[in-house]
Formats: sequence, C-alpha cells, structure tokens
Amino acid sequence: MSLGRLIITGVSSGIGKALAEEALAAGWEVDGIGRNSCEAIDRHENGTFFQSDLSTTNGVETVPLRAASTGPTILINNAGTIGPIESTANLQTEELQYCMQLNVLAPMRLTARFLQEVSGEKQVYFTGSGAANYPIEGWAAYCASKAAVHQYAEVAAKEHPTIRIHAFRPGKVDTPMQGVIRNSSAAAFADKAHFVEAYEQGELVKPEHVAQKLLQVFVADREIPVIFSTSNI
Repeated sequence: MSLGRLIITGVSSGIGKALAEEALAAGWEVDGIGRNSCEAIDRHENGTFFQSDLSTTNGVETVPLRAASTGPTILINNAGTIGPIESTANLQTEELQYCMQLNVLAPMRLTARFLQEVSGEKQVYFTGSGAANYPIEGWAAYCASKAAVHQYAEVAAKEHPTIRIHAFRPGKVDTPMQGVIRNSSAAAFADKAHFVEAYEQGELVKPEHVAQKLLQVFVADREIPVIFSTSNI
C-alpha cells in the first residue's frame, strides 16, 4: 500500500530528483512535474512524469494535480532558478519576469489550484532559502523571490491552519544551481569566491540528505515552524 502521493516540481535534477528517488524507494507514489523527467520516475511503477514548462501560465494551469488513493497528497513546489546574477542597476525586464514567474507566481498558483482541486489530507511545501532574509549583492531577483515565497507560505498557513504548509531552507546544496553561481561574474557577485571555496572544500549539502529530512517531516507528529531549516530536523 502506498504511503501517499508526492507532487514534485523540478524533478530532473537537484533536490527534486533526490526527493523523487528517496520517496519512491520508501513507498510513496510520485508525480513529477517539469521540462524533463528523471530515471527514478521513468523506471518505477509508482512514478509518473508530466512534462510542463512552469515558466509559462499555460504550463501552470494545465498540469494535472492528482489526489492520493491512500494517505496524504503532498505538493512540493521545488522548481526554481537563481535568476539574473547582476547588479540591481542592470536588471532587465525579461530576466526578472522569468525569475518571478518560476520562483513565485508558479508555486503560488499551483498551491491555489492544489487547495481547490485536491481532496483529502493535504500538505504543501516550498523550497525556500536563507537568501530570503539575507541580502546578497548580485542576487536581488533571487532574494526577492524567496522572500515572497516565505511570506506567502506564512499567509497560506495562517489561512489554512488544518493543512501543513511550510517553506524549508535547505542550505547550500550541491545542485546545478550551485554550478551556475560558481560560473557567474565576480564583478556582479562579490561573494562568488565563498561559494567556490565551499564547493572545493566539500561543504555543500547533498540533495539526498535534504530529501531524507523532508520525508521525516512529512510524517512527523511534532509541530514544525512554517519556515524551517532542514539542518534542524
């Protein structure tokens, strides 16, 4: 018998991919959403992939949201982008629109659809960031988008007190996004050397570690803050 159904956005790599792998192995059904699937979903009988471009309105509005036949249905709004790494004076409209659509508008609208359309026991999670509370030069779009996600989660949780709604801060995770950060311009991103050093020193958190912590949260009996760090679980 399935433990429930996870609906995960951004399953092709990073945290989304690791969560799909760990969840399927643990006995969950997984609906993966994104531009590309992952091997774990493609090869597992309890995995289903729905191709969708969440940077478009049509992609957000047409993706299927299926309820679990047993157990809870859990939406994990994980897809995202670091956005333009650039001085605030040089930010361009199209880059900002893409970042805000994928990081903010898509998870907000998917969550609204999920709350309206999916019946039974539900939970909602967002991949947040410490950058929501800490200003980083060159990351104006990303910091602003994650601050919006955190605040949205707080409001949604207040409006729906019987539903677990959380944003989690995973820390510096060894994902393709970190590769983009390391390859960015040092002129635009003053703290680049710190991220390069963290990678070279092996200090990045493994996506599998974050996934395992999240699976613990999904079934936890104790109360968890709306915004939490996976390192504290």
